[in-house]
Amino acid sequence: MKYSLSAKNLVCRNLEARASYCAGLLNPDHSKEITGVLRADSGLLSHTFNQAVTSAVMPTRILQRFVVDYFSERHSPFTLWHCASKPLDDTELSALGLKRQESRVAMAVEVKRLALDRETPPELRGKLEIAPVAAEELDRYGDIQAAFYSGVREGLQIKKFYQELKETAEQKRSRLKFFFAKLEGEEVAAGCLFASTDALGFYDLTTREEYRGRGIGRALFHHLVGQVLSSHHKFAVALVPVERQELLLETGFFAVGEVAQYRYEA
Repeated sequence: MKYSLSAKNLVCRNLEARASYCAGLLNPDHSKEITGVLRADSGLLSHTFNQAVTSAVMPTRILQRFVVDYFSERHSPFTLWHCASKPLDDTELSALGLKRQESRVAMAVEVKRLALDRETPPELRGKLEIAPVAAEELDRYGDIQAAFYSGVREGLQIKKFYQELKETAEQKRSRLKFFFAKLEGEEVAAGCLFASTDALGFYDLTTREEYRGRGIGRALFHHLVGQVLSSHHKFAVALVPVERQELLLETGFFAVGEVAQYRYEA
């Protein structure tokens, strides 16, 4: 694999596919695309599930008409991910209500190059179980994903997504594979793999705050690595904060670029 712009595009295509797929699980008329921009509308009031992904720099007025005005009319928040190497104008976007957030590091790897660590910390042995999330557990998966936004609208909207997903036929959501880490039977961490045409993407790996620093998140991540290694996919991708890339680097991932993030709050 050539770790260059093509690898970053692999990450961004997976991001686009997941945004469209998740929105489509709730909203039939979910996604629209013009040259260089994908817009995905979940129907929720959520910047987690309403997303726009750009692969090129374009006049701000195009983004305004196609994305900002669209979500503004619906009083809906959304997240804009900018994948092109040339940056957008932050000042112009700010004037439209798009506030710059922390950028993410795009990471990619050929699956055959992944290194799996099967060791569980001694204090967790016999206590930690990692397993797929059953349909009837999806609302509890949503609780863990929403915990960061406890007490605000976004948290409730995230919970609503997973509550509705609970009623969705498994074959309709089959490209999403959800996992729990359970400590002595209690769900303490969660994460997801998303399958696009050309890669498996790691998403939403999170550990409940009171259980962090104990190796649970690491164990969950390596369990997902094991799932990837047993899949038919050739590539794996991820989009992570700068401070969380070390674990992926030691597993075999390469940092292949930066993806800018903007948020619009209705």
